[in-house]
Amino acid sequence: MKKIHYELLMLLVVALWGSSFALTKPLLDKMGVFNFLAYRFIIGGLVLLLFLLATKKFIVNKEVLKSGITTGVLIFITFYFHNIGLKYTSVANNAFIVGSSVIFIPIIQYLIFKKKTSSTIILQTITAIIGLALITLLNTKNQMNFGDIITLAGTVVYSFYTIIVQDHVRKFSVNVFVTIQLLTVGILSLISTFIFEKPTMDLAANEWINIIFLAVVITSIAYYLLSVVQKHLEATNVGLIFTLEPFFAVLFSWVFYHEIISLNMLIGGTLIFISMIMPYMPKKPYANNDHP
Repeated sequence: MKKIHYELLMLLVVALWGSSFALTKPLLDKMGVFNFLAYRFIIGGLVLLLFLLATKKFIVNKEVLKSGITTGVLIFITFYFHNIGLKYTSVANNAFIVGSSVIFIPIIQYLIFKKKTSSTIILQTITAIIGLALITLLNTKNQMNFGDIITLAGTVVYSFYTIIVQDHVRKFSVNVFVTIQLLTVGILSLISTFIFEKPTMDLAANEWINIIFLAVVITSIAYYLLSVVQKHLEATNVGLIFTLEPFFAVLFSWVFYHEIISLNMLIGGTLIFISMIMPYMPKKPYANNDHP
């Protein structure tokens, strides 16, 4: 597959994650965050585990177990910080800071891993962050608060995850790695549920259907595709495409809840899309300096 094919797969993952906001919103009115995450990640992890056991492909060694647990802990911390942050700040601020991993990924790569960023990536990043700001921040007047700081901490953790997982998925079976990762998040969420919340199973049939869809499609399949993509794309490319998540969240909110899509949201989404396709735009040929 060509690079653009993996970018389209990543775009599919981001679209799935964007749809999760509209599906998750009513569920969180009935249960705590940890309770919801426990259902989502345990069911999602068990689906992959049962598939691997049935096909006799669940082959685990110490290295893949350690990597899966380590990255699973990072996902759990990210979800925790982002959800706690959302309690104390606006949805717009939260969405902007969550999407701003596109800024932190090249910074972390340079400061810690001594990896320089190309001028094209820098231009893509600036364009994407302007588009993200148009989608999330244009109509808000909120100043930096406690919720923003907590959300920012989660985004930095997720940036580390995006960089680290890139190397891990290239060493192991993606199926096994993702299964361990998801079950780690699920088990940590289940433990946190019993410590901080009251577990509930009192849900309607359509709510269980939503949970199963979120667990199987938006967790199992989406994280599997993400790991496949990260075998072939750089972390900076993944971060750029990730900035489209708030746009998809707004789009699905319009579909499910008839929320208004403003002009600045459309312009912002267009700018992010342009940032993604910049490397594929035809380049202006150098002028011929030979005079007749």
